[in-house]
Amino acid sequence: MYEKTGYLTEPLKLFYVSDKRDWACPVHYHEFDKVMLFFQGDVTYEIEGKSYRLQPYDIVVVPAGQMHRPVVGGAYTYERIIAYISPAYIESYRQRGCDLSALFQTASPILRQPQEEGSLYGASCRLRQAYCTEAGAQHAVLTETLFLEFLIYLAQSIQDRHIGYVKTGQQNEKIQRLLTYINEHLRGELSVPVLAEQLCISPDYLMHLFKEETGYSLGQYITIKRLLLARSLMQQDRPLTEVCYDSGFKQYSTFYRAWKKYYGASPAKGIPPQTRLFLE
Repeated sequence: MYEKTGYLTEPLKLFYVSDKRDWACPVHYHEFDKVMLFFQGDVTYEIEGKSYRLQPYDIVVVPAGQMHRPVVGGAYTYERIIAYISPAYIESYRQRGCDLSALFQTASPILRQPQEEGSLYGASCRLRQAYCTEAGAQHAVLTETLFLEFLIYLAQSIQDRHIGYVKTGQQNEKIQRLLTYINEHLRGELSVPVLAEQLCISPDYLMHLFKEETGYSLGQYITIKRLLLARSLMQQDRPLTEVCYDSGFKQYSTFYRAWKKYYGASPAKGIPPQTRLFLE
């Protein structure tokens, strides 16, 4: 089963990381949104079965629940700023008239900003400089303020279409169609024969192709996506039996075993925090 990583106990967590190593990070997901501002390195980012080659000052936007990982070459320093963002953070500014929701409704998860004088690029440079030069008790407040400025200009650039969307490299169209179908039909029948019929291929070839193209098994992917849906339904204080069936599980015992295997506790106890962290 692929891991949920990271924990978020406050509305926003920021990290500045600069290191050098060969690293194929495990495929994983978060239960919060993530934004990464990339500065340098040899990095290909994989998100939901699609690969993106990063360039300096690219912005990576990964909504909660999306499978992803970076593949990092160790010959160059990998420098980035990572933000973990809770829904409460976005909502708090929406209530004040500052709508940042466009950040997670983009045509591509990789945004390419023009490296020229402008509000967004200037905010990116100031944020990087603050991490490289500033220190002291006021540092956290300064970086959080600069990051908010960066998000505001990013949302404006997306709304005004003043930012580029990075296309993927080669990808398997059948797998992309399958991923879309799965995420749109989590409550329905997603057995291997049904999915194979959707693509007009054999069940054995479907399972082989999915693993080869995405790096994870078809069954694991579906289970994780259904558990994420169940989690969102539980946050609405709905009965567990209703949560089970409305998230696509056919039997409560199957839901119970999957939840306990992955989260280490019964559904009735909710979701314990996870402390392992990939600063990818």
